[in-house]
Amino acid sequence: MRDAGIVPIDHRAFADAIQMVVEGRASELARDRNAICYRVNLARGDGSSGPAIVKVPRMGEQRTNPETTFAQEAEILALLPAAGIPGAPTLLGRVASGDRHFLFLNEMPGTHPDPRTNPLDGRQLRTLLDHLHVMDMRGLMHYDLKLANILTQGAEVNFVDFEFARFRSHRNAYAPETAAFCADFNVSINAFFPARSNVANFEFRALHHYLDHSLDHGGGGPSQAEHLLFDWLHCKSGYHQKMAAFLADLRETSIADIAVTSGIPIARAHGLLGAAAEQEALLASMFAQPDATVARVERLLMAYRCAVFDRHTTDVEQLRRTLRELIRSHSKWTETRFHAYGQAVARVLELVTCSVASPARSRLPASPGRAHGDRVAGGSAGSAPI
Repeated sequence: MRDAGIVPIDHRAFADAIQMVVEGRASELARDRNAICYRVNLARGDGSSGPAIVKVPRMGEQRTNPETTFAQEAEILALLPAAGIPGAPTLLGRVASGDRHFLFLNEMPGTHPDPRTNPLDGRQLRTLLDHLHVMDMRGLMHYDLKLANILTQGAEVNFVDFEFARFRSHRNAYAPETAAFCADFNVSINAFFPARSNVANFEFRALHHYLDHSLDHGGGGPSQAEHLLFDWLHCKSGYHQKMAAFLADLRETSIADIAVTSGIPIARAHGLLGAAAEQEALLASMFAQPDATVARVERLLMAYRCAVFDRHTTDVEQLRRTLRELIRSHSKWTETRFHAYGQAVARVLELVTCSVASPARSRLPASPGRAHGDRVAGGSAGSAPI
Protein backbone atom coordinates (compact mmCIF):
# COMPACT_ATOMS: atom_id res chain seq x y z
CA MET A 1 0.00 0.00 0.00
CA ARG A 2 1.43 3.38 -1.03
CA ASP A 3 -1.47 5.69 -0.04
CA ALA A 4 -4.40 4.80 2.19
CA GLY A 5 -7.82 6.38 1.79
CA ILE A 6 -10.22 7.48 4.51
CA VAL A 7 -12.33 4.30 4.14
CA PRO A 8 -10.67 1.26 5.78
CA ILE A 9 -9.96 -1.43 3.17
CA ASP A 10 -8.29 -4.75 3.94
CA HIS A 11 -5.10 -5.37 1.94
CA ARG A 12 -6.51 -8.69 0.77
CA ALA A 13 -9.46 -6.90 -0.84
CA PHE A 14 -7.04 -4.76 -2.87
CA ALA A 15 -5.05 -7.85 -3.83
CA ASP A 16 -8.19 -9.71 -4.95
CA ALA A 17 -9.32 -6.74 -7.07
CA ILE A 18 -5.88 -6.38 -8.67
CA GLN A 19 -5.87 -10.10 -9.46
CA MET A 20 -9.22 -9.72 -11.23
CA VAL A 21 -7.85 -6.87 -13.34
CA VAL A 22 -4.62 -8.69 -14.20
CA GLU A 23 -6.48 -11.86 -15.18
CA GLY A 24 -8.97 -9.95 -17.34
CA ARG A 25 -11.96 -10.75 -15.14
CA ALA A 26 -12.79 -7.14 -14.23
CA SER A 27 -15.26 -5.10 -16.25
CA GLU A 28 -13.52 -2.38 -18.26
CA LEU A 29 -15.42 0.85 -17.85
CA ALA A 30 -13.48 3.44 -19.84
CA ARG A 31 -10.05 4.38 -21.11
CA ASP A 32 -8.18 7.42 -22.31
CA ARG A 33 -4.60 8.03 -23.40
CA ASN A 34 -3.14 7.65 -19.91
CA ALA A 35 -5.28 5.15 -18.03
CA ILE A 36 -7.84 2.37 -18.16
CA CYS A 37 -10.62 2.14 -15.59
CA TYR A 38 -12.25 -1.04 -14.33
CA ARG A 39 -15.26 -1.57 -12.09
CA VAL A 40 -14.82 -4.09 -9.28
CA ASN A 41 -16.67 -5.11 -6.16
CA LEU A 42 -14.46 -4.14 -3.23
CA ALA A 43 -14.83 -5.46 0.31
CA ARG A 44 -14.69 -2.78 3.02
CA GLY A 45 -13.17 -3.11 6.46
CA ASP A 46 -16.61 -3.14 8.13
CA GLY A 47 -17.64 -6.30 6.32
CA SER A 48 -19.69 -4.55 3.65
CA SER A 49 -18.81 -4.41 -0.02
CA GLY A 50 -19.62 -2.15 -2.93
CA PRO A 51 -18.57 -1.03 -6.39
CA ALA A 52 -15.25 0.74 -6.78
CA ILE A 53 -13.14 1.99 -9.66
CA VAL A 54 -9.61 0.72 -10.29
CA LYS A 55 -7.49 3.02 -12.41
CA VAL A 56 -4.52 1.40 -14.16
CA PRO A 57 -1.86 3.18 -16.26
CA ARG A 58 -2.18 2.68 -19.99
CA MET A 59 1.30 2.37 -21.44
CA GLY A 60 2.33 3.35 -24.94
CA GLU A 61 3.27 6.24 -27.18
CA GLN A 62 -0.22 7.74 -26.91
CA ARG A 63 0.45 8.88 -23.32
CA THR A 64 0.35 12.60 -22.53
CA ASN A 65 1.59 12.21 -18.95
CA PRO A 66 4.95 10.53 -18.20
CA GLU A 67 3.93 9.93 -14.56
CA THR A 68 2.44 6.42 -14.27
CA THR A 69 2.21 5.88 -10.50
CA PHE A 70 -0.86 8.08 -9.78
CA ALA A 71 1.09 9.54 -6.86
CA GLN A 72 0.13 13.14 -7.58
CA GLU A 73 -3.51 12.30 -8.25
CA ALA A 74 -3.72 10.38 -4.98
CA GLU A 75 -2.12 13.28 -3.13
CA ILE A 76 -4.61 15.76 -4.60
CA LEU A 77 -7.62 13.54 -3.88
CA ALA A 78 -6.49 13.09 -0.29
CA LEU A 79 -6.40 16.89 0.17
CA LEU A 80 -9.82 17.67 -1.31
CA PRO A 81 -12.07 16.81 1.68
CA ALA A 82 -10.14 19.09 4.05
CA ALA A 83 -10.16 21.83 1.41
CA GLY A 84 -13.95 21.60 1.24
CA ILE A 85 -13.98 20.87 -2.49
CA PRO A 86 -17.15 18.99 -3.48
CA GLY A 87 -17.98 16.64 -6.31
CA ALA A 88 -14.77 14.60 -6.34
CA PRO A 89 -14.12 10.86 -5.93
CA THR A 90 -13.04 9.51 -2.57
CA LEU A 91 -9.56 8.00 -2.51
CA LEU A 92 -9.77 4.39 -1.35
CA GLY A 93 -6.09 3.62 -1.82
CA ARG A 94 -3.07 3.55 -4.13
CA VAL A 95 -1.41 0.16 -4.34
CA ALA A 96 1.83 -0.98 -5.96
CA SER A 97 1.90 -4.51 -7.36
CA GLY A 98 5.00 -5.60 -9.23
CA ASP A 99 6.02 -2.76 -11.51
CA ARG A 100 2.49 -1.30 -11.77
CA HIS A 101 0.40 1.01 -9.64
CA PHE A 102 -3.36 0.81 -9.11
CA LEU A 103 -5.52 3.71 -7.95
CA PHE A 104 -8.74 2.77 -6.13
CA LEU A 105 -11.62 5.27 -6.02
CA ASN A 106 -15.27 5.20 -5.09
CA GLU A 107 -17.69 5.09 -8.00
CA MET A 108 -19.29 8.47 -8.71
CA PRO A 109 -22.96 8.66 -9.74
CA GLY A 110 -24.19 10.24 -12.95
CA THR A 111 -23.66 10.28 -16.69
CA HIS A 112 -21.79 12.63 -18.98
CA PRO A 113 -23.64 15.70 -20.28
CA ASP A 114 -24.90 15.21 -23.82
CA PRO A 115 -27.33 17.50 -25.67
CA ARG A 116 -29.23 14.49 -27.04
CA THR A 117 -29.30 11.99 -24.19
CA ASN A 118 -28.44 13.93 -21.02
CA PRO A 119 -28.89 17.68 -21.62
CA LEU A 120 -27.62 20.23 -19.16
CA ASP A 121 -30.17 22.39 -17.36
CA GLY A 122 -30.09 25.53 -15.25
CA ARG A 123 -29.90 23.65 -11.95
CA GLN A 124 -26.85 21.73 -13.09
CA LEU A 125 -25.15 24.85 -14.43
CA ARG A 126 -25.62 26.59 -11.07
CA THR A 127 -24.30 23.57 -9.18
CA LEU A 128 -21.37 23.25 -11.55
CA LEU A 129 -20.44 26.92 -11.10
CA ASP A 130 -20.80 26.61 -7.33
CA HIS A 131 -18.26 23.77 -7.40
CA LEU A 132 -15.91 25.66 -9.74
CA HIS A 133 -16.16 28.71 -7.50
CA VAL A 134 -14.95 26.65 -4.53
CA MET A 135 -12.07 25.28 -6.62
CA ASP A 136 -11.09 28.77 -7.76
CA MET A 137 -11.27 30.12 -4.20
CA ARG A 138 -9.10 27.29 -2.88
CA GLY A 139 -6.57 27.71 -5.69
CA LEU A 140 -7.18 24.26 -7.21
CA MET A 141 -7.05 23.93 -10.99
CA HIS A 142 -8.51 20.73 -12.43
CA TYR A 143 -7.12 21.44 -15.94
CA ASP A 144 -9.18 18.76 -17.73
CA LEU A 145 -12.86 19.66 -17.34
CA LYS A 146 -14.02 18.05 -20.56
CA LEU A 147 -17.43 16.40 -20.86
CA ALA A 148 -15.95 12.93 -20.28
CA ASN A 149 -14.77 14.09 -16.84
CA ILE A 150 -18.11 15.56 -15.74
CA LEU A 151 -21.06 13.56 -14.39
CA THR A 152 -24.58 14.84 -13.77
CA GLN A 153 -27.52 13.26 -11.99
CA GLY A 154 -30.51 15.45 -11.23
CA ALA A 155 -29.12 18.67 -9.80
CA GLU A 156 -25.92 16.90 -8.72
CA VAL A 157 -22.64 17.49 -10.57
CA ASN A 158 -19.45 15.50 -10.02
CA PHE A 159 -15.96 15.58 -11.49
CA VAL A 160 -13.51 12.77 -12.17
CA ASP A 161 -9.90 12.41 -13.32
CA PHE A 162 -7.79 14.70 -11.14
CA GLU A 163 -4.61 13.46 -12.84
CA PHE A 164 -3.49 16.96 -13.82
CA ALA A 165 -5.06 18.88 -10.92
CA ARG A 166 -2.77 21.15 -8.92
CA PHE A 167 -3.04 23.65 -6.06
CA ARG A 168 -1.51 27.13 -6.22
CA SER A 169 -1.76 29.67 -3.43
CA HIS A 170 -3.42 33.02 -4.10
CA ARG A 171 -0.85 34.62 -1.82
CA ASN A 172 1.62 34.97 -4.70
CA ALA A 173 -1.00 36.38 -7.09
CA TYR A 174 1.15 39.46 -7.73
CA ALA A 175 4.56 37.78 -7.67
CA PRO A 176 6.75 38.32 -10.78
CA GLU A 177 6.44 34.69 -11.91
CA THR A 178 2.64 34.92 -11.98
CA ALA A 179 2.73 36.80 -15.28
CA ALA A 180 4.22 33.76 -17.00
CA PHE A 181 1.84 31.47 -15.10
CA CYS A 182 -1.11 33.39 -16.58
CA ALA A 183 0.13 33.06 -20.18
CA ASP A 184 -2.18 30.08 -20.41
CA PHE A 185 -5.39 28.82 -22.05
CA ASN A 186 -7.06 28.96 -18.64
CA VAL A 187 -6.27 32.57 -17.73
CA SER A 188 -9.00 34.37 -15.83
CA ILE A 189 -10.63 37.39 -17.44
CA ASN A 190 -9.94 39.50 -14.32
CA ALA A 191 -6.87 41.59 -15.17
CA PHE A 192 -6.47 42.81 -11.56
CA PHE A 193 -6.19 39.36 -9.96
CA PRO A 194 -3.85 37.24 -12.11
CA ALA A 195 -4.97 33.63 -11.91
CA ARG A 196 -6.12 30.64 -13.89
CA SER A 197 -9.80 29.78 -13.88
CA ASN A 198 -11.68 26.49 -13.81
CA VAL A 199 -14.61 28.32 -15.41
CA ALA A 200 -12.44 29.17 -18.42
CA ASN A 201 -11.24 25.56 -18.58
CA PHE A 202 -14.78 24.20 -18.53
CA GLU A 203 -15.88 26.67 -21.19
CA PHE A 204 -13.28 25.73 -23.80
CA ARG A 205 -12.84 22.07 -22.86
CA ALA A 206 -16.53 21.18 -22.50
CA LEU A 207 -19.15 23.88 -23.03
CA HIS A 208 -17.80 24.96 -26.43
CA HIS A 209 -18.14 21.40 -27.77
CA TYR A 210 -21.49 20.86 -26.06
CA LEU A 211 -22.93 23.97 -27.72
CA ASP A 212 -21.58 22.87 -31.09
CA HIS A 213 -23.21 19.46 -30.66
CA SER A 214 -26.46 21.16 -29.66
CA LEU A 215 -26.42 22.95 -33.02
CA ASP A 216 -25.70 19.68 -34.83
CA HIS A 217 -28.49 17.71 -33.17
CA GLY A 218 -31.04 20.29 -32.05
CA GLY A 219 -34.21 19.93 -34.06
CA GLY A 220 -35.10 23.56 -33.40
CA GLY A 221 -31.99 25.00 -35.01
CA PRO A 222 -29.70 27.26 -32.99
CA SER A 223 -32.28 28.07 -30.29
CA GLN A 224 -31.26 25.20 -27.98
CA ALA A 225 -27.61 26.31 -27.98
CA GLU A 226 -28.55 29.99 -27.67
CA HIS A 227 -30.84 29.38 -24.70
CA LEU A 228 -28.19 27.33 -22.93
CA LEU A 229 -25.54 30.00 -23.57
CA PHE A 230 -27.74 32.70 -22.04
CA ASP A 231 -28.58 30.40 -19.12
CA TRP A 232 -24.85 29.89 -18.62
CA LEU A 233 -24.16 33.63 -18.61
CA HIS A 234 -26.97 34.25 -16.11
CA CYS A 235 -25.46 31.59 -13.85
CA LYS A 236 -21.99 33.11 -14.33
CA SER A 237 -23.36 36.35 -12.92
CA GLY A 238 -23.77 34.59 -9.57
CA TYR A 239 -20.27 33.14 -9.83
CA HIS A 240 -18.77 36.60 -10.35
CA GLN A 241 -20.80 38.02 -7.47
CA LYS A 242 -19.27 35.38 -5.20
CA MET A 243 -15.80 36.06 -6.57
CA ALA A 244 -16.26 39.78 -5.87
CA ALA A 245 -17.11 38.96 -2.25
CA PHE A 246 -14.18 36.53 -2.02
CA LEU A 247 -11.67 39.11 -3.29
CA ALA A 248 -13.06 41.81 -1.01
CA ASP A 249 -12.68 39.42 1.94
CA LEU A 250 -9.17 38.51 0.80
CA ARG A 251 -8.27 42.20 0.85
CA GLU A 252 -9.51 42.50 4.43
CA THR A 253 -8.06 39.29 5.86
CA SER A 254 -4.93 38.37 3.89
CA ILE A 255 -3.54 41.61 2.49
CA ALA A 256 -0.28 41.46 4.47
CA ASP A 257 0.46 37.86 3.47
CA ILE A 258 -0.27 38.59 -0.19
CA ALA A 259 1.93 41.68 -0.18
CA VAL A 260 4.88 39.88 1.45
CA THR A 261 4.62 36.73 -0.69
CA SER A 262 4.16 38.73 -3.89
CA GLY A 263 6.91 41.18 -2.99
CA ILE A 264 4.83 44.36 -3.35
CA PRO A 265 3.80 47.14 -0.92
CA ILE A 266 0.63 46.60 1.10
CA ALA A 267 -0.94 49.71 -0.42
CA ARG A 268 -0.34 48.34 -3.91
CA ALA A 269 -1.87 44.96 -3.02
CA HIS A 270 -4.83 46.70 -1.40
CA GLY A 271 -5.50 48.75 -4.52
CA LEU A 272 -5.18 45.78 -6.88
CA LEU A 273 -7.52 43.58 -4.85
CA GLY A 274 -10.04 46.42 -4.68
CA ALA A 275 -9.91 46.81 -8.45
CA ALA A 276 -10.22 43.03 -8.85
CA ALA A 277 -13.37 42.95 -6.71
CA GLU A 278 -14.82 45.80 -8.77
CA GLN A 279 -14.03 43.90 -11.98
CA GLU A 280 -15.91 40.85 -10.70
CA ALA A 281 -18.88 43.03 -9.76
CA LEU A 282 -18.85 44.55 -13.26
CA LEU A 283 -18.88 41.09 -14.84
CA ALA A 284 -21.71 40.01 -12.54
CA SER A 285 -23.73 43.03 -13.64
CA MET A 286 -23.09 42.42 -17.35
CA PHE A 287 -23.95 38.74 -17.22
CA ALA A 288 -27.11 39.29 -15.16
CA GLN A 289 -28.72 40.81 -18.27
CA PRO A 290 -26.40 39.90 -21.15
CA ASP A 291 -27.12 41.43 -24.54
CA ALA A 292 -26.51 39.68 -27.85
CA THR A 293 -23.06 41.23 -28.27
CA VAL A 294 -21.81 40.06 -24.87
CA ALA A 295 -23.16 36.58 -25.58
CA ARG A 296 -21.39 36.51 -28.94
CA VAL A 297 -18.11 37.69 -27.42
CA GLU A 298 -18.28 34.99 -24.74
CA ARG A 299 -19.07 32.31 -27.31
CA LEU A 300 -16.22 33.40 -29.58
CA LEU A 301 -13.84 33.56 -26.63
CA MET A 302 -14.56 29.89 -25.86
CA ALA A 303 -13.88 29.04 -29.49
CA TYR A 304 -10.67 31.08 -29.45
CA ARG A 305 -9.25 29.34 -26.38
CA CYS A 306 -10.14 25.99 -27.94
CA ALA A 307 -8.59 26.86 -31.32
CA VAL A 308 -5.31 27.86 -29.67
CA PHE A 309 -5.38 24.71 -27.55
CA ASP A 310 -5.95 22.54 -30.63
CA ARG A 311 -3.33 24.49 -32.67
CA HIS A 312 -5.83 25.52 -35.34
CA THR A 313 -3.78 28.50 -36.51
CA THR A 314 -6.15 29.70 -39.22
CA ASP A 315 -9.12 29.66 -36.87
CA VAL A 316 -7.09 31.46 -34.19
CA GLU A 317 -6.30 34.41 -36.45
CA GLN A 318 -9.83 34.69 -37.77
CA LEU A 319 -11.39 34.50 -34.30
CA ARG A 320 -8.95 37.06 -32.92
CA ARG A 321 -9.75 39.52 -35.73
CA THR A 322 -13.48 39.00 -35.27
CA LEU A 323 -13.31 39.52 -31.51
CA ARG A 324 -11.18 42.65 -31.78
CA GLU A 325 -13.49 44.18 -34.38
CA LEU A 326 -16.57 43.29 -32.36
CA ILE A 327 -15.15 44.89 -29.23
CA ARG A 328 -13.90 47.96 -31.10
CA SER A 329 -17.17 48.65 -32.90
CA HIS A 330 -19.37 48.02 -29.87
CA SER A 331 -17.21 50.15 -27.55
CA LYS A 332 -17.78 53.23 -29.73
CA TRP A 333 -21.41 53.61 -28.77
CA THR A 334 -22.00 51.51 -25.68
CA GLU A 335 -21.55 52.23 -21.98
CA THR A 336 -18.25 52.50 -20.15
CA ARG A 337 -18.48 49.06 -18.57
CA PHE A 338 -18.38 47.35 -21.97
CA HIS A 339 -15.21 49.27 -22.75
CA ALA A 340 -13.62 47.85 -19.58
CA TYR A 341 -14.93 44.41 -20.49
CA GLY A 342 -13.45 44.75 -23.98
CA GLN A 343 -10.05 45.62 -22.54
CA ALA A 344 -10.20 42.52 -20.33
CA VAL A 345 -11.08 40.33 -23.32
CA ALA A 346 -8.21 41.81 -25.35
CA ARG A 347 -5.81 40.88 -22.53
CA VAL A 348 -7.13 37.31 -22.54
CA LEU A 349 -6.56 37.06 -26.29
CA GLU A 350 -2.90 37.94 -25.89
CA LEU A 351 -2.26 35.71 -22.87
CA VAL A 352 -3.99 32.70 -24.42
CA THR A 353 -1.87 33.11 -27.55
CA CYS A 354 1.28 33.13 -25.38
CA SER A 355 0.30 29.73 -23.96
CA VAL A 356 1.46 28.01 -27.16
CA ALA A 357 5.05 28.43 -25.97
CA SER A 358 4.31 27.09 -22.48
CA PRO A 359 6.54 24.19 -21.31
CA ALA A 360 3.39 22.32 -20.21
CA ARG A 361 1.75 22.79 -23.61
CA SER A 362 1.71 19.14 -24.62
CA ARG A 363 0.57 17.46 -21.44
CA LEU A 364 -3.10 17.19 -22.50
CA PRO A 365 -4.50 15.58 -25.65
CA ALA A 366 -5.33 18.05 -28.39
CA SER A 367 -8.97 17.13 -28.75
CA PRO A 368 -11.38 16.42 -25.88
CA GLY A 369 -13.41 14.19 -28.18
CA ARG A 370 -10.54 12.10 -29.49
CA ALA A 371 -9.17 11.58 -26.00
CA HIS A 372 -12.20 9.45 -25.19
CA GLY A 373 -12.98 8.15 -28.64
CA ASP A 374 -12.26 4.59 -27.59
CA ARG A 375 -14.65 4.55 -24.64
CA VAL A 376 -15.95 1.04 -24.09
CA ALA A 377 -19.29 0.53 -25.79
CA GLY A 378 -22.08 -0.59 -23.52
CA GLY A 379 -20.26 0.42 -20.33
CA SER A 380 -21.77 2.84 -17.85
CA ALA A 381 -19.92 5.90 -19.03
CA GLY A 382 -21.18 7.79 -16.07
CA SER A 383 -18.78 6.59 -13.44
CA ALA A 384 -15.34 6.38 -14.96
CA PRO A 385 -12.69 8.49 -13.25
CA ILE A 386 -10.90 9.24 -16.51
